[in-house]
Amino acid sequence: MAAGCATSTPDKPSALERRQAIRDAADKTYRSSEGFQGAHWGMSPDEVRATLPEATVAPDGTLRMKTTIAELPAEVSLGFLENRLAAVDVFFQDVADPRTFQSLMRDLLTRKFGEPKTAREVKRQVKWGDVPVRFAADLAPLQEADGAASAEALESALAGQGQFKVLNRWTTDETHVNLTQWTLPARGLMAIQYESAKYSPRRAGLIGRYTSKARQELVKDL
Repeated sequence: MAAGCATSTPDKPSALERRQAIRDAADKTYRSSEGFQGAHWGMSPDEVRATLPEATVAPDGTLRMKTTIAELPAEVSLGFLENRLAAVDVFFQDVADPRTFQSLMRDLLTRKFGEPKTAREVKRQVKWGDVPVRFAADLAPLQEADGAASAEALESALAGQGQFKVLNRWTTDETHVNLTQWTLPARGLMAIQYESAKYSPRRAGLIGRYTSKARQELVKDL
């Protein structure tokens, strides 16, 4: 009798592929308990806009809103990585007394995120590049940006001319927060820059619109 040919079966996924599939599925459903106000890390743009209805897509394609925080006007930009909320910047341009403002924000952020890093820890981390200062608007815009409007964004001025100092830093399992003082040639401002701890490593190699790395790439065009 002729031996029958064995029927081939599709290869089963490897253990590595199965683990990756599980991670991918978890990423789709991930929603942190932390973030900015009612907007939590991992939310989609639609979910964030439902939570923060005053947020709209600006001409540069970034989700932005104007609000009042601690009785001061603030401008907020919200950045998404693969359509998941990953970073938020809050800019305060009308701070008359930066020292009092820092003291107030330090107290409020400590109530939310626990004790901040010590001044020595922050200084060491900044020196070794372990405290990346980047913008939520560096992430991919939600829609095609108007080139002229994008060039006028506050982040563009800060990246090109601004000097910064990280005053305080908080880290939890879910969130990294920097209280930052920015100085421009003609003025200064304060900022609270929030970043998802989960998405932070995936931003490390990203060339954002307002990073020095992005500008270096543009030099090649000249």
